[in-house]
Amino acid sequence: MTILFNTDLELKPFLKWPGGKTKELKVIIPNLPPKINNYYEPFIGGGAVYFAVTDAKHYFINDKSKDLIDLYQNIKSENNKELFRVLHETDSYWKKLDKIFENHKYTLLSIYFALRNSYNYDFKMSIKQFIDNNISDFTNPIQNFFDFDLNFYSKEIKINLIRKMTRMKQLEKEKGLFSDSGVDANILTAIKSSFYMYFRMLYNQHEKYNIPSMMFSAIYFFIRNYTYSGMFRYNTDGEFNVPYGGIGYNGNSLYKKIKYISGKSIQDKLQKTFIENRDFYDFMKSQNTTENDFIFLDPPYDTEFSTYDKNEFSQNDQVRLAKYLINETNCKWQLVIKNTNFIHKLYEKAGISIKYFDKSYNVSFMNRNDKKTEHLLITNY
Repeated sequence: MTILFNTDLELKPFLKWPGGKTKELKVIIPNLPPKINNYYEPFIGGGAVYFAVTDAKHYFINDKSKDLIDLYQNIKSENNKELFRVLHETDSYWKKLDKIFENHKYTLLSIYFALRNSYNYDFKMSIKQFIDNNISDFTNPIQNFFDFDLNFYSKEIKINLIRKMTRMKQLEKEKGLFSDSGVDANILTAIKSSFYMYFRMLYNQHEKYNIPSMMFSAIYFFIRNYTYSGMFRYNTDGEFNVPYGGIGYNGNSLYKKIKYISGKSIQDKLQKTFIENRDFYDFMKSQNTTENDFIFLDPPYDTEFSTYDKNEFSQNDQVRLAKYLINETNCKWQLVIKNTNFIHKLYEKAGISIKYFDKSYNVSFMNRNDKKTEHLLITNY
């Protein structure tokens, strides 16, 4: 079976994933084997290569991140209409926040302009009174589908408006007054950030509130799309702690992505896909691979920050991976990873091909000593 590359990218990742390989497809795809029977990917992440390969017989994907795999499984599920319903409700509310801001724009601008022009104005009290008097405008539209600790949401609106207006006044002292549209956009950002922070809390506290699986996946999908720069970072308590993406995200919508993940193309692909949530070694050793199958690997990089979505991936894991690929596989594989001396030494073995390419993903391959070399493309063929 000749492998096909989806050049028009009808199928593509539905999540922005740190270290995703969309930009590197022009390097990865031409270096795939000419024929693939079954396709395996032990570190699926956003799945750029998985979505680009369109003509394997079956697909087997895996990731250590339970939240990510639950999302894949729920998108594929026979009961996925509930996921799409919650996502549509969430997206509708996100857009409704623009109207809520417009309805209260005069009051909010009056509070900020009074702050701008006075040194003694107790704007914090004005914000608190405004929210206490109008909180139903913010909570009524969502309480039928997200009725979890809406008091937290109310507090977040107060906190974010106070913090944003304080910052705006400081910036105006340093750089000059915002335009009228700039003031509007910043205050709207505070409001939208409040809803994001509410969802972030629900994500972190989902067990406390006993949030159903489909709803949790919707929350996860939302915050992955609105988190700052697509980052996903956890604190020492295991809580996700990246802030809202900011002013540039205010006008974003999930509508097209919801339509995409519920559409026929991706549903057909997922129906041919077996999805697991295991350690990469356990996942691969459970498969009955043959010499006509293929494994694509995009593991976490070898860096001091090797925690991957709450799961540590250490140099010992890199060694485990290399030993498995070199000594235990019976099919072709390709690994793409950042170049470090440690990684390079792991794969300096007979029968292993190492190619180099720079950070701009030029198709022409570099040599090992070229200072521009950033990534390795390693294969056993």
